Amino acid sequence: MEKIYPCLWLDNQAQEAAKFYTTVFEKGAINDTQYYLDDLHKPKGSVLTVDLTLANQRFILLNGGSDFKITPAISFFVDCETKEELEALWHALLEGGFALMPLQAYPFSEYFGWVQDRFGVTWQLALSNIPQRISPAVMFANEKFGQAKQAMTQWLSLFPRSEILLEVPDGENLQQALFTLNDMPFRVMDSPGKHDFGFTMGISFCVDCEDQAEIDYLWENLTQDGKEWDCGWLEDRYGVAWQIEPANWVHLVDTSHPERAQAVTNELYKMKKIDIARLEAVYNQFTEDNGSN
Repeated sequence: MEKIYPCLWLDNQAQEAAKFYTTVFEKGAINDTQYYLDDLHKPKGSVLTVDLTLANQRFILLNGGSDFKITPAISFFVDCETKEELEALWHALLEGGFALMPLQAYPFSEYFGWVQDRFGVTWQLALSNIPQRISPAVMFANEKFGQAKQAMTQWLSLFPRSEILLEVPDGENLQQALFTLNDMPFRVMDSPGKHDFGFTMGISFCVDCEDQAEIDYLWENLTQDGKEWDCGWLEDRYGVAWQIEPANWVHLVDTSHPERAQAVTNELYKMKKIDIARLEAVYNQFTEDNGSN
């Protein structure tokens, strides 16, 4: 599974969106579904997250409520192999949504369109003559304009197996750049226009960390001039949201043992940066108690 993958914050639409996306994108599959155990705002047993794959790209859909909204500041760029494939995807995503840029030829692409779907997620579709590929596209605008190169450079320095694949400068700024972070494709761009949106927690990037040292390293670097949130969430200096979490998180909150999963989750609620040892201590306490019984 991917080490870095996007999380979409939805308002009780995770199952509906997952079903829709896995039917319209290539190689769509639902991998796992997690449920709320005990929450003041959600009925026990309602869907918490849906883990899915679209065109070999992993996503997490989170039923987080109405606190945060997805905006076009982070969209998803979809390379399409044929015009027919692109048009079918365009019309499916357009149903219940609207076009931000009409599907047509542009100086930068022979066939391109930008659409916001019924769930508020935006997709940039381009005829690229390669098998379908999805990459997050992070747009730096308004007070963030001109920071795309700086952000890309920092992110590249933090993750192994990362490299720049394409860079199109625009003076001192970036018209666009395509790169990888731990083999996951990313895009950044500077937009000189004024927009009525910016980065929110509506789209964040999850990072599965192998050990506490990796969590500490990423947390220290990404929160520098940024902001710490609860439960392993943070905003970096550019306002982009990340979730820095242990790779064994799903194991620690295995709902086959609801009481243990709830106890581990309650311990998580006490943290900003995640402390794996504390979570594992709670998990192991229940395991040891069951063993003694």
